[in-house]
Amino acid sequence: MRNFLNVIFIGLVCSSVNFLYAQTPQLYKWGEKYGYKDASTGLVSIQPVYDKAYPFSEERALVYKEKTSYFIDAKGLIKIKLKYDSAYSFSEGYSAVLFQGKWGFIDKLGTLKIPFQFDKVGSFKEGMATILLKGKYGFINAAGKVIIPAIYEHAFEFSEGKAAVKNGGKYGYLDMVGKWVIPASFDKASNFLNQRAVIVQSQGYGIIDARGTPVIAPIYDWISAFSDGLVRIQAKAKWGFANKEGKLVVPVIYDWASDFENGVAKVRQGKEYKIIDAKGVDVVAGSFQWVEMPKDGICMVVKSGYWGIFDLNTKKFTILNYAVNRMFSEGYAVVYHQGKFGYINLKGEVVISFKYDYAYDFVSGWSEVMLDGASFVIDTKGSCVKYCK
Repeated sequence: MRNFLNVIFIGLVCSSVNFLYAQTPQLYKWGEKYGYKDASTGLVSIQPVYDKAYPFSEERALVYKEKTSYFIDAKGLIKIKLKYDSAYSFSEGYSAVLFQGKWGFIDKLGTLKIPFQFDKVGSFKEGMATILLKGKYGFINAAGKVIIPAIYEHAFEFSEGKAAVKNGGKYGYLDMVGKWVIPASFDKASNFLNQRAVIVQSQGYGIIDARGTPVIAPIYDWISAFSDGLVRIQAKAKWGFANKEGKLVVPVIYDWASDFENGVAKVRQGKEYKIIDAKGVDVVAGSFQWVEMPKDGICMVVKSGYWGIFDLNTKKFTILNYAVNRMFSEGYAVVYHQGKFGYINLKGEVVISFKYDYAYDFVSGWSEVMLDGASFVIDTKGSCVKYCK
């Protein structure tokens, strides 16, 4: 029994360790350099030492340091030192690389798997990658074999088994063997997502299903991609929302609207802002000069030139005695109080006290402030990081 329990315990420990290592580090910029943070704790896991960097993809991140490019792992260890002119992040086990004007593909060991022979390529999606040869587009498979000849005027990556391609000045959709499944009759076309694609026909935006049948007729001035299951629709300078069935769920009455995120969207009517749900009902009671998207049940709003807190759970509004200076940037807002400038967070809490003669927005984790005629740079904790006395 003891051995059996030991096996279970060891298994749980190993699972926990694997889970921790499975967390994908998040890219962040600190001043002029890039690094990565732990996704769950927000702590720095890879120091910001890179001149340029990209998000992790398939356990590898493309980074640049001192004019040299690398692929690193989640611990910051160099896995591939690149000797090419350019590279893409990994997708489906391959990275596209450029050498002497031609593109090919390497694997995660850095081995060249598909020779340099293409004028341009896209990343692999659903086992296929776009290629450009002599001004025409086609597709190859993971073995580098041309599956769909390079005869098209333009091509997008595969999504849900179909790719939008341009032929004779119009877009349609091919399947994975190059057969037309939706005829080329659109002026513009997007990738499929949840069996829906945005198209343009006769200068009007609409949405089709996987068979090419219109779900929303192409009569609108603009339609966004789906977000939270809804699209933004614009008609005659007004905005509303529709679902994937084509039903208008929020009337086209707003002067501006954001995408839906976590079930809510920010909208504007005239000069006043609101937060609405997917039925168009106000989540935050009343209209305001500005609203931030809710975070952790709190929505920061501006009323009569001052910040306030609207608690979504209690529906209680609390005005703060902090004059608005500028809107939030990277989760912090510059505010003015009793002749001095400081910063609040998205919960309305003072995180950097009111002591500066002037302060600017945070950009890449740093902000410029002025005090006693001197200008210097602070981090999000208020510590000086540049031009310190």
